[in-house]
Amino acid sequence: MDDSSLKICDIAYTRIRKKILDFEYKPGESIIETTLSENLGISRTPIREALRRLEQEGLLENKNGRKRVAIITISDLEQIFELKIAIEGMVMKKCAEMRTEKDIAKLRKIIKTMTDLEIESKHGFSKEFFNKWGEVNSSFHSLTYKIANNARADAIIGNLNVQWHRWRVGITAMEWRLERNIREHIQFCEAIIEGDGIKAFTLMEKHTRDLFNTVVNIIKTFSLD
Repeated sequence: MDDSSLKICDIAYTRIRKKILDFEYKPGESIIETTLSENLGISRTPIREALRRLEQEGLLENKNGRKRVAIITISDLEQIFELKIAIEGMVMKKCAEMRTEKDIAKLRKIIKTMTDLEIESKHGFSKEFFNKWGEVNSSFHSLTYKIANNARADAIIGNLNVQWHRWRVGITAMEWRLERNIREHIQFCEAIIEGDGIKAFTLMEKHTRDLFNTVVNIIKTFSLD
């Protein structure tokens, strides 16, 4: 593909991916190249490449030659979270073992921002608040992958998180879970600063298992599976 074709493919990929994550294309819904091509005004070749990428990410699945939006089951979530525990726990442990004084200074700044948000959360949530949390949460995790010197772990977790994004959005929106999430992330930072790898791993493991249980309870309660 030339640069122009790659750009069109990226546009197709971004648009289709957003529609899947925004639930415009629902789990189990068939995805047809010709229909997408007509709706998006993009030729079938870049559409086909975009669908291939989305299938690799786990957002689409191929059943008997027909593509459809992937249905995430509780069993799928269990596998995803097992991997998250292993990888993210390892990253936390390595961070505690490898962090430098510069890293500690950055972590202290992150703790300050998170603590301010924790206090702010007592007065309720707003779109601005969620945006602030999203930024500091992203900054924290980006820093951990840099400290652990493992870009591949970052890529893998990014892909896993995309696969359960639909459930993750619901969890983040729950006020009591978000407030708890902030406190747990402060604890991650503190364990890394202390240089306690076992504690950092254990905290991440508990955080991820609790999050998984919360997701499963919501799915069961609202018959989403």
